[in-house]
Amino acid sequence: MSLIEVKDITKKYKDKIIFENISFSVNEGESVAILGKNGAGKTTLVEIIAQMAKPSKGEAVINIDNNLKQEIGIQFQEGNWPSGLCAKDIIDFYLTVFDNFNKENFEKLNHTFEIMEFYKTPLSKLSGGQKQRFNALLSVINDPKLIILDELTTGLDMELQFKILSYFQEKIKDKKTLIIVSHHPEEVERLCNRIIIIDNKKILMDKKIDQVTKEFKSVRNLMEKFYKGDFDEK
Repeated sequence: MSLIEVKDITKKYKDKIIFENISFSVNEGESVAILGKNGAGKTTLVEIIAQMAKPSKGEAVINIDNNLKQEIGIQFQEGNWPSGLCAKDIIDFYLTVFDNFNKENFEKLNHTFEIMEFYKTPLSKLSGGQKQRFNALLSVINDPKLIILDELTTGLDMELQFKILSYFQEKIKDKKTLIIVSHHPEEVERLCNRIIIIDNKKILMDKKIDQVTKEFKSVRNLMEKFYKGDFDEK
């Protein structure tokens, strides 16, 4: 059985159709990149998959028997936190609610995400890169089965990019299912084994990474063709 089933999803905002009748499934352990132009609905789609937004039509089903809130880890570009809180407040809260999260786990995560430098800084005052790092850490804090990442390395310096990408490469070896939204072809090649391109409200392409590299040499070459309008087949 598929871990994720997206069934004929349509999303509208007033009279504007973002995407229409999109269907696909994701098996446990797959790593899938959702690609496309700005405004194609990539973030909206993963919000629907994560049960954070509702489609106008259709449904997204996650076949997990346990508590979904504990089995889905989400990192979005912006975090909406109550005013006045700092990273320490959030971490202290998670230490009380998740049985499998403790100070030792946090220290291991901090080694990768390096949040101690802004640990007691109000979250509203963090830079874009600091927010990315903190959100990324929170996405794996409870060791979820499904991890959803939106522009993981945007705003990070190169050293942190390599460090965090290496972390997630190791993470998905443990049968974790990963969905990412990204504008970085090399990030996609490192983390994913499948890509889905959304364009003109539909799925334009759904292929394995090895097929893409065989046909186009690299994800970057494919996306260059896509943005130039030289590729229009599903």
